[in-house]
Amino acid sequence: MKHSYLKAILFALILLLPAFASYAQSNDDLLNLLIKKNVITEQDADSVRADLALKQQAQKDKTPPIIGIGKQLQVSGLIQTEYEGFQLPTKYNTFLVHRARLDVKGNITDDWSYEVYTEFAGVNPKLLDAYATYRITDYLKFTAGQFKVPFSAESLQSDADLDFIDRSQVVNALDARGTTDPLGNQNGRDVGIQLNGSFAKVNGHYLFDYYLGLFNGQGFDETSNDLNNHKDFAGRLVFHPITNLTIGADFYDGKDNYIIAKATTATNNKRDRQGLDAKYVLGKLALSGEYDKGTDVATKKDGWYGQATYFVWSDKLQLAARYDYYDPTEVTTSVASTATDATTNYIGGINYFFNKYVKFTVDYIYAREQTKTQINNNTLEAQLQLVF
Repeated sequence: MKHSYLKAILFALILLLPAFASYAQSNDDLLNLLIKKNVITEQDADSVRADLALKQQAQKDKTPPIIGIGKQLQVSGLIQTEYEGFQLPTKYNTFLVHRARLDVKGNITDDWSYEVYTEFAGVNPKLLDAYATYRITDYLKFTAGQFKVPFSAESLQSDADLDFIDRSQVVNALDARGTTDPLGNQNGRDVGIQLNGSFAKVNGHYLFDYYLGLFNGQGFDETSNDLNNHKDFAGRLVFHPITNLTIGADFYDGKDNYIIAKATTATNNKRDRQGLDAKYVLGKLALSGEYDKGTDVATKKDGWYGQATYFVWSDKLQLAARYDYYDPTEVTTSVASTATDATTNYIGGINYFFNKYVKFTVDYIYAREQTKTQINNNTLEAQLQLVF
């Protein structure tokens, strides 16, 4: 009995590797010594070695892929290589570097932090994020610089965490993430200031998150001054009523400088947005959806998506499905539009996670147009993603 008790204590001490660092050159040295003293058997030592190997591997899996010097400097990155296969004869199948990014961030003090995030894919490098944040309390944080505009749950989601290769039509069109937005593709970012925080703490978590910001309305990576004196106002409120349920509402009030219709010069025009979104996670199943609408000059636009993902095999293989609708001319002035230009995408996807850092995604997009004459423009996409 005494011998078993001694072995249990020794086993526990072996697991505390740092404590033994000054007494043994390695775990094997210590185990061999215990075997020689007849404290444990060879079989017991093999069991401890196996347990240590499992714990070390688990620790490696939990460790984020970040190179850093303390809290002040942390470097990480994202690489996404993609293949696109088009049904449309006028578009050519191609390989491309979808994203290649380097992220540098850190905490200067407990209250001050920063981030500089750069995109290297494409013709020229682009500065995505460059901002500083001052945390007063959990209820109040102040951010200044270039960062994501607080509108749309999907737009605010990290590119590495997307369930599909591309974002939805409505988010691309109304949150400056695609060429269909009058501002063009600005990666959902702008230059300005923001207040945000969390409040109403219940059972250890906050019920609400809020975001309020003023922005130029020019977009990201801009070296010139704003093109008008109007500052765009954006706000978002997120509600967490129960565990794993998130409900969000947001707005954007803008007067931005952009080209309309067939004009050759840009003018100041209305660019307003409103949106609702929700997400619920139940075990391996995740359900989410978002509805956004906007007004550019006098043209009203809207769209929505609903999607589901499910892990069919451990945390390795995930199936995904999405319904994606967008109407770029829902209403013009006060008269309902007769244009038949709405599009609906039915998307099926597969995500395979090699580990926490490497993911392979295949999406098939079945596109349907509102017109009676359909366009053969279905698309097959495949993407390999690595974060480091």
